[in-house]
Amino acid sequence: MAAADPVMPVSVPTGAGTREVLDVGYPVLNLQKLDNPQVSIHQCAQRYGSQAIRSIFEKLGERQSEPAFEELNFSDNYVGDEGASYLKDGLKGNKALKRLLMPRAGMRSAGFQSIGSLIGSCPSLEMLVLSSNLADASGVEGDFSQGLSKNKSLKSLCLAACRLNNAGVQHLCAGPLTVHPALEHVSFNYNRLEDEVCNSVCRMLATNTRLRYLELCGNSIGPAGAEELVKGLTANKGNLQKLGLAQNSIMQKGATALCKHFVSEKGKSLEYLDLRHNKVSYYGCVEIRTMLNKPIDNDETNKGWMINFGTRQLMLNAH
Repeated sequence: MAAADPVMPVSVPTGAGTREVLDVGYPVLNLQKLDNPQVSIHQCAQRYGSQAIRSIFEKLGERQSEPAFEELNFSDNYVGDEGASYLKDGLKGNKALKRLLMPRAGMRSAGFQSIGSLIGSCPSLEMLVLSSNLADASGVEGDFSQGLSKNKSLKSLCLAACRLNNAGVQHLCAGPLTVHPALEHVSFNYNRLEDEVCNSVCRMLATNTRLRYLELCGNSIGPAGAEELVKGLTANKGNLQKLGLAQNSIMQKGATALCKHFVSEKGKSLEYLDLRHNKVSYYGCVEIRTMLNKPIDNDETNKGWMINFGTRQLMLNAH
C-alpha cells in the first residue's frame, strides 16, 4: 500500500544538528519515534526538542494555517520548559486539540505552569499525560491549578511520578479537583504520598461526583490512610468506580477496612479495587479472604490475586 501524500511537509531542526521533514497537516503528530533499536533512549530524547516545536509553529504561521492537531505525542522527547512555553503560545485557544501526551519530556515546574495556561484555553482537550516530569508541588500550583479550574473538557489527567509529594496533591484536591465537571480519571501513582494526603483526597471525593477512577499506587500510604479513604469513599456515595492502591503500606488493617467497604452496601458501586503488594502477610490474606467468604482452599476460580465478585474485581496478594 502506497504511503499517503504529505499534506503540509515542513523542515524542522533536530537535536543532532540536522533537519527532518515532518507532515504537520494531519490531525495526529507522533514524535515518539525509535527507528533503530540500537539507538539509546538519550539519543531519541534529543531528536525533537524545544527548537523543533518552535519551528513547527513558525512554519504554520508562515503558511497562515491554524494548527489542526487533535493529538500531539511528544513522549520521550526532551521538550523541557522552553518547549512547553512554545506549545502554550502556539496552541493558545486551539479548538481541535483533544490529546496531549508528554510523559518523560524533561519538564519541571515552569513547564507545568505553561501547560496549565494551555489547558485553560483549549476547550476540546480530553486527555493530558504529564507523567515522569519533575513538577514538584510548585509545578501544580499557580497557572497549572488555575488552568485546570478553567478547563471544562478534560477527562483523563495522568500525573504519575511527578514528585508532587503530599503538598502538591493536597493543593489539587483542595482546588480544581473538587468539582471539575468532566474529569473521570486521575493518576497520582508514584508521587511519594503518605497518610497525610488522604484527608484531602477524602474531602475531594465528598464533593467530586464526576470522578470514576483514582490511582494512588506506588506511594507510602499506611493503615491510617486506608481507613481515612474508606470515609472518603462513603462520602462519595458510590460515584467512584475504580481505586488503585497497589504498592503502598496499608498492611492487613488497612486492607481489611477497604475490603469490608468493598462488600458492604455502600461500596457496591466500586467495580475495581487493587490492593496488591501492600505488606499483607499470607495469614492476613487468609483471614481477609475468609471474611469475604472467598477462602483460598475452597475457591477454584479465585486462587490467585484476583478475587471476582461477578463483574467486580478485588485484587489482593500476600507480600
